Amino acid sequence: MVKVEVRKDDVVFKLEGVQKFLALKSNVKIPLKNIDDISTKKVKQLLLASRIGTHVPRSFMAGTFWVKEGKTFYYVRDGNKCITLKLKNHEYSRVVIEVDDKESIAYKLRKAIQE
Repeated sequence: MVKVEVRKDDVVFKLEGVQKFLALKSNVKIPLKNIDDISTKKVKQLLLASRIGTHVPRSFMAGTFWVKEGKTFYYVRDGNKCITLKLKNHEYSRVVIEVDDKESIAYKLRKAIQE
C-alpha cells in the first residue's frame, strides 16, 4: 500500500520498495489548493494507454498515464480501494491511488482543504 501524509498545505503519497520501482516515482506531492474534487468511487482498469510505468491489463497500473482526461498518475491493484483526486494547476490532471482506508483519507483531505 501507499503511505499518505496529509499536511497543512499539501498531501504526499509515498511509494516504497517495489512500488516506486513499478511506478518509476517515489512520491506524489499535491498542494491542497490544487485539489478540485475527491472521489472514492470504484476505479476501472485501463485496457490501453500511453504510459511511463507498469501496466498489466485488468490487474495492475503504476505510473504516469496519458488518458482522455489528461496526464494521470495511477497506483492501482484493486479499483475498490482507490481515491481519485481531480486536480487543477498541477502536473497531473488526476491522481488515482489505492490506499488502506479510502473513506478516512478522503475525509482527512476534505477537512484539510476547508481549513
